[in-house]
Amino acid sequence: MNVTRENYWANHEQIRQDITTAGFMPNVFTDNAWQLLDSEAEPSVNWDDWNDDDFEKQRDVITQLFAEINRFYAEQGTKDEPKKGPEKPKEKPKSEPKEKPKKEKTPSTPKGESVDILTPEVDIIQQYIKIHGKSRDGAYQHALNLLRKLQKLINTRVIRSTSAYASEIQTIQEQLLRVLRTKNLDRVEIEDLQKYVNIANTEHVSSVTTWIKTFISTYEHRRPEISKARKFLAKAPDVPELQDAKHALDDYINNRVERIDLTESQLNGLMGII
Repeated sequence: MNVTRENYWANHEQIRQDITTAGFMPNVFTDNAWQLLDSEAEPSVNWDDWNDDDFEKQRDVITQLFAEINRFYAEQGTKDEPKKGPEKPKEKPKSEPKEKPKKEKTPSTPKGESVDILTPEVDIIQQYIKIHGKSRDGAYQHALNLLRKLQKLINTRVIRSTSAYASEIQTIQEQLLRVLRTKNLDRVEIEDLQKYVNIANTEHVSSVTTWIKTFISTYEHRRPEISKARKFLAKAPDVPELQDAKHALDDYINNRVERIDLTESQLNGLMGII
């Protein structure tokens, strides 16, 4: 069977143990990615934001995790597949060894430098590695949009032949064209994937910046669902710069105001950070 959103939680501990013990560690299996999957798959979470645009990055990570988990079990054979049925209570094995083998700790992928805006080349590479392992149909639209973005950056000379990672950018352009032109391509495979992953991990967008951008684009002068606003507030970094926005969200959640709103000077202060 395939591991899905519906049956993952009933087997999540066994799945992670199987993968860790077997040493099956594609780059997508980081501590942060496992934590994201577990936090969203827990029974108390109803995946309300799964199709939201703001959840795109998390959705991509979780989708990649499911794909790699199923690839692992396909390669191992049915003997190692997890138990069927999310409703079945987890039962301890009747006979357990007295000493459990120590699990190897999965090394977390370094995040690299925290930035407000990604370097154009790094941004392209971060988007490029998302198509690895996808079917041609699943990767087509993402590859098309990324190619258009890349060609615009080249035409406007934002990315030049003298730019950092220029050779990698050239290869990416060629590979994106191959994905778009090869109709019988079953699965997108990125050669030297780890090299691109290492480059992608040299930078990451500051969590504060990400939160502010989402707040301004999604919540300013709008009336989102209370449950969605509550979940978004829970993800807010604990920094003084966000206190005004967090108070505005809290007032809305607790029905003290009819809409989320900030003064012009408060909004300018948030814009000044990003």
